Amino acid sequence: MSKNQNIPIHGSEAFGKVYFDEGPGMQGPLIRKHSTEYFDIHQRCNSKRAIDVHRLDFYMVFLVTEGEGLQTFGLQEHYIRKNMLCFVSPDMISAWKAEGDEQRGYYCSFSDDFFNLGRDNKNLLHELPFFQLDGNAVLHLTDEQTKHYLGLFEMMHTEYKQRNEFSDNILRGYLHALLNKAYSQYESFDTQPAESNRSSIRLLKSFTALYMRDFKTINKGNAIKLKKIADYADELGVSQNHLNDTIKDLTGKSAGQLIKDQLIKQATMCLKHSHKSISEIAYRLGYDDPSYFARYYKSQTGQTPAEFRNSF
Repeated sequence: MSKNQNIPIHGSEAFGKVYFDEGPGMQGPLIRKHSTEYFDIHQRCNSKRAIDVHRLDFYMVFLVTEGEGLQTFGLQEHYIRKNMLCFVSPDMISAWKAEGDEQRGYYCSFSDDFFNLGRDNKNLLHELPFFQLDGNAVLHLTDEQTKHYLGLFEMMHTEYKQRNEFSDNILRGYLHALLNKAYSQYESFDTQPAESNRSSIRLLKSFTALYMRDFKTINKGNAIKLKKIADYADELGVSQNHLNDTIKDLTGKSAGQLIKDQLIKQATMCLKHSHKSISEIAYRLGYDDPSYFARYYKSQTGQTPAEFRNSF
């Protein structure tokens, strides 16, 4: 995979040209004028054999029923094959290289505004574990499970091709069913947490959503400006000690360490996929002293930023 000076971010209007070979039956995406509502679905048989490293500014779910290849999900690479359901979140670094010509299944892409229209809980997409940067973006399915998901994709595809004034709500309903079904089968959530732990888990997820929001500025070329833990605690309506104690009970790490871990992940992605200098990466990650950044990166990974970059 070659490095790019700037990793492109593909929006809804460019997505089809980047991912698919134009051919008969290709239909334009559902995009509402003066709105950020967006939905699209395609069969994988039209997908290109290779898609260079990029980011998307929307969510994507794809089901593989035939064919295989190497897919990048952030820092992870998975060999994708039959009976896999995969998830890509906005701003996640992604790339694809097919092995063989036969590719079957579906791609479904959508904006959070499309998904959340009419929903009381508009945070579900941010909470789903398979859309997290450090989550497992691939679900391995049985033949029976694949058949179930394939039915949902086929119904969405049929509705999408014949869409009318009722189709938005119908498509949204199928999408809700698909993601909630996947959530219920996600391996990390096989057991229901005890009632006493649910509020703690909600606090952890809310805290994660807050600091991840502050990380998004780097994708627009701006420096990250993270708040103090006390400021995040105030925003969540709890004390700093309560926030730290709750997070440490659940994860074994302090709130500050979770943010530092995310900084390392962001640094690693920048070093791997960007030609920007190490000093510039350090500044964009909020470090005033690049040498301190280099020392801290080595203490966490065992390599200096230069050593890691040279390994590629």
